[in-house]
Amino acid sequence: MHTPALLLSVAMLGACASPAPQSETDRRREQSAQAHQRAGEALARGDHTEALRHYQGALDRSRAVENQEAVAATLLNVAAALHRRGDFAAARAKLLDLTEHDPPFGAAYVGRAEARLALIELQSNRTSEAARHAARASELCSEAQCPWRMALLGVLARIALESGDLDLATTRAGEVRAAAAQAGDRREEANAWRLLGEAAARSGRNDEARSAFSAALTIDKEIEAPARIALDLLALARLELAQGNRAAARGYARRAAAVADGARLPGLLAEARGLLRDAE
Repeated sequence: MHTPALLLSVAMLGACASPAPQSETDRRREQSAQAHQRAGEALARGDHTEALRHYQGALDRSRAVENQEAVAATLLNVAAALHRRGDFAAARAKLLDLTEHDPPFGAAYVGRAEARLALIELQSNRTSEAARHAARASELCSEAQCPWRMALLGVLARIALESGDLDLATTRAGEVRAAAAQAGDRREEANAWRLLGEAAARSGRNDEARSAFSAALTIDKEIEAPARIALDLLALARLELAQGNRAAARGYARRAAAVADGARLPGLLAEARGLLRDAE
């Protein structure tokens, strides 16, 4: 028979072994972390709609408790997902919501938003607007303490490219490529190779352009980045078409179409199909 003292000791041990009840703050943090994880998994599958649903849930929870840092971080993620989906207007609206917020978000968040706005404006053929946003991003991104400076330098290189300053574009892209290779940043290294290829192609250095695009493609396949693989293949298709190599251009365009279709990238798929028609 157990004595009352023993029963009390067992009960006390049981109470000590029970986990403390989760606080509301911890519960919200856990839900937010799960939402971001599920959104990332959805993006990896190419399911932008599902990713945005999870991000919106995280955004609503952060706004409900005025967690400004979490709101800013999630707005950046929402804008990135919209950007990847090709919805430039919606992505721009989210980023402007961040940059114009009152009270202001932290400089790091605003700087990242300005950098992505610069890229969106570049892709919308609004070079002067892109330059304005890039200048603002540069002000908020000092070399000493800016983990995304390499990406910003890539944007600045592209602005030079679209402005017709091929020498400056080549110089900046070369700097990014060297820095990315040293840092082991394969994504930015591939971006730099793609920029170098475009600058070379516009300068008529076709062999150099082909080598640069092929280098970007090799890296993007290694890191399994479907959208970037499609971009590399499209660049090679355009290069071959410009030189009158229609068969080679069709081959690259077909590969780009297959990648874009598999990754659910309608904009790139349409571009690949357009190149296929042009190469007939």
